[in-house]
Amino acid sequence: MNGDRTESDWQGLVSEYLVCKRKLESKKEALLILSKELDTCQQERDQYKLMANQLRERHQSLKKKYRELIDGDPSLPPEKRKQANLAQLLRDSQDRNKRLGEEIKELQQRLGEVQGDNKLLRMTIAKQRLGDEEIGVRHFAAHEREDLVQQLERAREQIESLEHDLQASMDELQDVKEERSSYQDKVERLNQELNHILSGHENRIIDVDALCMENRYLQERLKQLHEEVNLLKSNIAKYKNALERRKNSKGQGKSSSSALTGVLSAKQVQDLLSEDHGCSLPATPQSISDLKSLATALLETIHEKNMVIQHQRQTNKILGNRVAELEKKLRTLEVSGLWSLPGGKDTILFGDPALPTTQRSRSPLLKFVEQLTENKASPKDVWLPASKMAPIDLHFLAVVPCVVLSHTVSALVCVTDGLQQK
Repeated sequence: MNGDRTESDWQGLVSEYLVCKRKLESKKEALLILSKELDTCQQERDQYKLMANQLRERHQSLKKKYRELIDGDPSLPPEKRKQANLAQLLRDSQDRNKRLGEEIKELQQRLGEVQGDNKLLRMTIAKQRLGDEEIGVRHFAAHEREDLVQQLERAREQIESLEHDLQASMDELQDVKEERSSYQDKVERLNQELNHILSGHENRIIDVDALCMENRYLQERLKQLHEEVNLLKSNIAKYKNALERRKNSKGQGKSSSSALTGVLSAKQVQDLLSEDHGCSLPATPQSISDLKSLATALLETIHEKNMVIQHQRQTNKILGNRVAELEKKLRTLEVSGLWSLPGGKDTILFGDPALPTTQRSRSPLLKFVEQLTENKASPKDVWLPASKMAPIDLHFLAVVPCVVLSHTVSALVCVTDGLQQK
């Protein structure tokens, strides 16, 4: 009895052990499956994180581009920024319209081909049903007909979407045109209000750009005049000090040879540096001090001449910029239709084309100045050779006399005023 019970217990324990072993095996397999699923989930999580980061970066870049498109270049003023945004939108819409037009043409061609194929297919099917054996029998499989119908449906959907995009682009272009016209009306109203405030003539509206250009030119000229006044003041103070020292030296009984205080005439310098006087000049401390004073005076004179030349060059540069701006304005008037070509390509006429042209002088700039000065009283009869309307080199203007440039600027201003009065 005890032996049978022990054997039965042992069999039960063995069976329980086998069951536990199978459970352990199943648990191990389940754990392996779970670990594989965990690895798969981790990989999917990493992929989703990467996709989320890419989408976030794309969103940031699109947001930045949208802000740049809306706000424009931050370095530009708001008015120019809006104009640049409008111009950019207009260019983009024009490019988009061109691309859409090309796609529409291509789709229309494809639609015509598909419609022709569809018509031929229907005729063939109808003839096959009627039993027409004159034309070769052509059997279409079911999947081919389905493919043709699907292609036709896709083409129709694409055409509809392109039509919607084209209509949206046309609406956007119309909005941009309306906004541009509103800005143009606003500019005209501002010019009229400014003309009314400045008590200008009704038939001649004051141009804001011309006023700004004139203001910049006058500011540069005022700055140049301030520098010249400061230079003259320093020269006057120096000469006053020199005269006072000369008076003091005369009052103390000094000789005339020791009175070199920086103010010397050309004759005194020539007498002092003459060969006889230079050979007979004794090597005394007084003569050495006189020569030092002479050298100092000559250096100061050279420095003053250099300053004068520098101011003259700056003045010529300012006048050259003024001439270039006026030439640009004249070209703008030519583009706007205020100039007319008499027949040739080398001349541009302001008014009556029957008047003769003057002869060419040696210098084109002097010729242009003389011609504009002669016609200053009647600016409507001025002939301008088109070859002379090229941009002026500012390095060349640095050596042109200031008087010539002043006459040029005044003559160009007269011509511009005459054209605006027309």
